[in-house]
Formats: sequence, structure tokens, C-alpha cells
Amino acid sequence: MTLTISIALLALSGCASNTPPICYNKAKITNHVYDVAVFKIENGKYLAGNPFHTWADKSQFVDTSECDKLNP
Repeated sequence: MTLTISIALLALSGCASNTPPICYNKAKITNHVYDVAVFKIENGKYLAGNPFHTWADKSQFVDTSECDKLNP
């Protein structure tokens, strides 16, 4: 379920974004909860991860309340 986000978090730092994140969602990865940077919200999906970005569904996060405030 959080495999996509796990890969994004564990990726090498060679392609870091120059754009700051707009908010953070919380995701549970290997029994730990991490703040995952979100850079864009479109059609109910989040462009998340740092340094590499990937589109993730809301179901891949345990808490999306911070980003949901920006996109009701």
C-alpha cells in the first residue's frame, strides 16, 4: 500500500526538486509514521515524495488533514 511512497523516500538524492512542498501528509512505512512532502494535488491524488515525486492516492497515507485543508 505504501510501496510507492517507500520507494520515493528511500531513493537517491540526485533529482531533488527546487520547488518547496505545499504541505505534508503522514504515511506509515515499516511501522513508523513519516511526514511525506506533497508538491501538487490533482484529481484527489497527491504528487508526493522527496527527492523523487510519484502520484499517490489518499489511501496510501494515514493522515492527509494538512493537505486536505488546502484542497477541500
